[in-house]
Amino acid sequence: MEANVFDQDPYRTTAEKNRIIEVAIGKGLATSDRLNAIAKAIRLNSGAPMRFGDFTPEQQERIRHESKNIGGAKELIADKDNLDAHVLATLIKAEDEIYNVPGMERRQCMFNHVRTPDNPIFPWNSHRFDLEIWKVNNPIQYPAGVANLIADRWNDLVASKGDEPNYFKDTFGIADHRDGILHILQGMEPSARKALFETLNISWSTETFTDDEANSRDSNPLGSQFRQHTTGGLSNVVRWSDTEDKSVNQWVLDAVAHGKPVLSGPSGHTLRYLNHYAMCRELLSYDKDIDISQIPTLEEARLVMLGNLLPPKNHHSYHEIMLASVGVFDGEAALGYSNKLNYDDLKSTSIGSEILASVLK
Repeated sequence: MEANVFDQDPYRTTAEKNRIIEVAIGKGLATSDRLNAIAKAIRLNSGAPMRFGDFTPEQQERIRHESKNIGGAKELIADKDNLDAHVLATLIKAEDEIYNVPGMERRQCMFNHVRTPDNPIFPWNSHRFDLEIWKVNNPIQYPAGVANLIADRWNDLVASKGDEPNYFKDTFGIADHRDGILHILQGMEPSARKALFETLNISWSTETFTDDEANSRDSNPLGSQFRQHTTGGLSNVVRWSDTEDKSVNQWVLDAVAHGKPVLSGPSGHTLRYLNHYAMCRELLSYDKDIDISQIPTLEEARLVMLGNLLPPKNHHSYHEIMLASVGVFDGEAALGYSNKLNYDDLKSTSIGSEILASVLK
């Protein structure tokens, strides 16, 4: 099988080195007491409830539902002083239906808006940067490891159903199970393919690390168009190209050109979190009794998102978070992303500068 773009040098070697750096940065940020205090201050200044009991019954139910998959939900329910809990509390407030824009087909929250085309999510967070594995129509795009895993489990299933001649047709609509699994998959309807993957335990949907995902987190794209990742309890594959949406192509090319790791596409969570906080900062700046210099900056808020999403949590890569932040404006200043070849943008805050220095020493 032809090597995919993520497995080719010089990108692969550079990205692997940068991933080590990003894991170290992520660990440093996620465990920083100072950054936790900033996340708590952002929660407070954004008007998000500071106690679980102060959320509406509907919001509480959403948090309970997401506690199975989303980092920080269990801590939020228990009123723990925890960075992920503070971020989730702020996002629950930011994503409340009062902020929805009527008539939007996808992602109605007003904080999905992007001001500048320098941000690949522009003009609205409606791009389909990722796709579920069962929606990949052409199995030739599977990397060898995934194809072999599917084939092995398919053979086991065929062997176990030898005494049920109609099983495959009745369950999945497969006319002849002797055709070969990759050929069969290509001709299946997506819903049937999804059901088969679930039967083969190729759902890629788990909140824990599993043997199946061992090499998907670093360099297991589904061919040149897709890249596997897992975020909490949900799992998608990143799309390399879209003939109708060049934003899907461009951001990956940008990552490859700068040797930056790819996990799951430009971060919509980052966009909403920062847009919401930028609005709050701007509104607070109009209050003469508030010293705006004493509340967290947008750069510090972006640092919180890096701590919340970077590996080892594996939700988003540095490049994906930074790109999503570009153009966020609080009435005084806009966030940028100037140093794509390195991590020098972290130096805009004292915490980021200190952690970067400790990682690179």
